[in-house]
Amino acid sequence: MAEGEHLGPRRLARRSGRDLPPAARLTAGTAATRTPGSTLGPAVLDEVPLRCSVLDLGSNSFHVLVADLDGTSLVPVERQREMLHLGRVVAQHGHVPEEHIALAEDTVAHLSKLARRSGSQEHLAVATSALRDAEDGEAVIVRLSAAAGTPVRVLSGEDEARLGYLGVRAGVALREEPVLVLDLGGGSLELTIGSGAEVTWSTSLPLGVSRLSALVDQDPARKRELKALRTRVEEELAPHLDAVAAAGARTTVAVGGTVRALARVVAHEEQVWLPATLNQLTVGTDEFTRVRDELVALDLAGRTEVPGMKDRRADHLHIAAVVLVAVFDQLGVERATISDWGLREGILLDAHGVTAPPPADELRGAEIARLRRAFSTDDAHLDHVAGLARSVFDGVGAAHGLRAADRELLDHAARLHDIGETLALRRHPVHGAYLVANAELHGFAPAETAILTTLVRFHRSRGIARGFPPFASLSDADQDRTRRLLPLLQLADQLDRTGDRAIHDAHVAVDDDRVTVTSIGHDAPAAPLELQQVARLFRSTYGLDLRFAPAVVDGA
Repeated sequence: MAEGEHLGPRRLARRSGRDLPPAARLTAGTAATRTPGSTLGPAVLDEVPLRCSVLDLGSNSFHVLVADLDGTSLVPVERQREMLHLGRVVAQHGHVPEEHIALAEDTVAHLSKLARRSGSQEHLAVATSALRDAEDGEAVIVRLSAAAGTPVRVLSGEDEARLGYLGVRAGVALREEPVLVLDLGGGSLELTIGSGAEVTWSTSLPLGVSRLSALVDQDPARKRELKALRTRVEEELAPHLDAVAAAGARTTVAVGGTVRALARVVAHEEQVWLPATLNQLTVGTDEFTRVRDELVALDLAGRTEVPGMKDRRADHLHIAAVVLVAVFDQLGVERATISDWGLREGILLDAHGVTAPPPADELRGAEIARLRRAFSTDDAHLDHVAGLARSVFDGVGAAHGLRAADRELLDHAARLHDIGETLALRRHPVHGAYLVANAELHGFAPAETAILTTLVRFHRSRGIARGFPPFASLSDADQDRTRRLLPLLQLADQLDRTGDRAIHDAHVAVDDDRVTVTSIGHDAPAAPLELQQVARLFRSTYGLDLRFAPAVVDGA
């Protein structure tokens, strides 16, 4: 077995407090208690969310994440990174020179102070490939631990792969089938295959971007330097190709700051509308290849002018593109889903016993609930409209030509449609759409977030404005789905227009060229003109007239 490789299943399960030694248990609102010599042991939370933090001493950057942990829910509240490129330094010298150690100490002290002043009650610190491989790594870790005020744990390649997989599963809605997770960092590349909570295979390879940048002296890189990069990738991956192929993973998830930076450039070039996060954006290998060819032809100044390029990534993103495309080509990956959660999120979850992420539908539901906790003023109305929307969806049936996944989106949109009222009643659909687009909803692809944003924005309108950016970015098929969902949401909302839930349910039937709605409990409370607007939308969307039958009144 190759060094750093793991074969065989490992079951990830949620650990309960009863299974943990007393010294490993944690009461929310207090400092962490750890077993002697442990830095990342499991802990248990009470009902009050715990604000905790992790300092990731990576090979490209040092990065701190501060988050509130509530059960299985992780909500980031602060992030900061500093680009140190220790992977490149170690690749060039074999060790960390004193001036780089001093800079690293200052950076660690600053980020740790930031975490604690942000309210972190528990501060963890880990180091990865660069400090794992440096000749003086142990001595450097001692100094950085002192600067952090907490022991720095050096993660093995196997731990990096497992924890990165956990972070991905917590933030990306995936089917219960084999998934390949590819984590491209500064010092190493982790490949992990798993299904659900089970990791079945993983390996860590010395293919990090900062490490491989030592092979490139010229800018733009010369052809022989680019060939050397591709050859290194091929040599390192060759022993593992059979294992990856045998797993039969149908989905590939790519994670890492450089991967997200490349995906953002692709999105800008393709003019894709993006919400506040790239999470679950799917990018084809051919799209990454086009960006690679563009970046390797430019020098640093030229790369900084590329749309979507972040300045701090411009010095190495061309190398990342070469490595990523070479990996995809070797593994036969045609497209990858981007995750903005990975190692750091996995560390915090694992440290507190959350090792079995929720299924996809539960993840999405939890994210909707998180947004509502922050902004909803009338949960009862939103939930009631969601129930009515499901009844309308089921009643219209084959006439709308939509699927179960669309029913779920309609339910989520109904549960969010009035959240903009938290800011102001007037123009609340506009406010609500902004909140949905910028809430970093995990479990939803950007196109799904665009659909939700559009439905919330136009739930009181005569129709959808074609130029609305989230809607305009959708494919023709997704635009059609959104148009077909909007009348259903509007009808459900009008059935509880007064918010008193007097209409308990609605019976909806389609007969020839007409949709008949029978309210259960009370007559529809909406104004006639508002109902006429919904009726016109039904007619223009489905070619069906909308008729309201006499209500079935309570006690009748």
